[in-house]
Formats: sequence, structure tokens, C-alpha cells
Amino acid sequence: MKHFMKNFGLVFFSTIIFFSACEKDETEELEQENNGIEFKTVILDATSYANWVYYSFEDTQVVEINDFVNSYDWDIAFHRFDVRLNCGASGPGEGGSYNAGQIDFESLVEAPESGYSLNDSIGIIEEPGNWIYTNVPGDTILSNWLTFSGPPPTYTINDNIYVIKTADGKYAKIWLTDYYNDQSVSGYVTMKYFYQPDGSRKLE
Repeated sequence: MKHFMKNFGLVFFSTIIFFSACEKDETEELEQENNGIEFKTVILDATSYANWVYYSFEDTQVVEINDFVNSYDWDIAFHRFDVRLNCGASGPGEGGSYNAGQIDFESLVEAPESGYSLNDSIGIIEEPGNWIYTNVPGDTILSNWLTFSGPPPTYTINDNIYVIKTADGKYAKIWLTDYYNDQSVSGYVTMKYFYQPDGSRKLE
């Protein structure tokens, strides 16, 4: 297995928050300030094959969602390396995804006005070891951030930067940088992001 770790170098202002889908009170925060600009990095425990982990950019936390198709309370969700956004077949929101390619994260300063993809259907593995895929609502653009091959399982990250629209039509840029925790356990998604709460397309 390949273990991909990213050294972000100088990050303007980053907050590392470790989330567990089941144990939300186990949260660590590390704050570093550089030039007064805020970016966040979250490590999401998406190890479960049975459940999705839902995240709200506005609330900056994992949220419990029972009916994702009808809920506006989440923006992005992970199931292992699978991804869905709150839009299209996945939810009632105004979400969408745009692949900006392999560019510098800080260089992307404005979200595109158009060209966003709505969620359709993706194939996921619901049980470890059987390698049988089930079609579920999901994001066909973002789910390509990591390529799986195997067995034995091998994961390759494409290192692209994505712009997404949230459930209420606001904008964020994200960089999915790792799929392992410090103990080399897969299913831990590292997501660096900048969220614009004022509704503008400015991403800095």
C-alpha cells in the first residue's frame, strides 16, 4: 500500500481538527497564524463501510444526518474514499463540483461562475473483502480524487484542487491530500479547505 502524506509548507492559518464519526467529543485543535488568512484542515474518520460521514462547512464539524436526500444540514460526505455533495441525486441543496486540476491551492482566488457538476450515481463497496460495487447517489467528479486498485489494495491520489458549492449555494475550495492516519490505517480522509461564508466567489 502506498501512504501519501502531504507537507503543506507554509499554510497561512490552519486549524487541524480530528473528527470521529461516532465520538465527536474526541477533538483536537492546533492553531497556527500566518498573515491572518484562515484555511482549515480536517481529518475525517471515514473508515466505516456501512456509514457515510457528513460534514458542514458552515458549522465546521461532522453532523449527524439520518435522511441525507432531504436534509440541507450537510455539504460534503465521505464513505471510505467515495464522496457526495448536497445536490442532484444526493440531496436537495444547491451544491456542485468543479475540478480545477493540479494547481497551487493558494493560487485559486475565485470560484468559477459556472461549470459545476451535479451529483448522479457512483459505485461503492459496502462490505470489505467482497469487492462488489453497489450504485448509490454520489459525486462523479470528486470521487475520482483517489484511484483504487487491487487486491492488494493500492490507492493513488490525483492531487487536484476542487471548487464546490455548498448546500446553500456558497463556495469552498478543497484539497484532498491523504487517505491514511498516523498509524497507516486507511479510510482517514485529510481535507484542506477554504470556505467563503459571505456568499461571494472570493476564495482567499
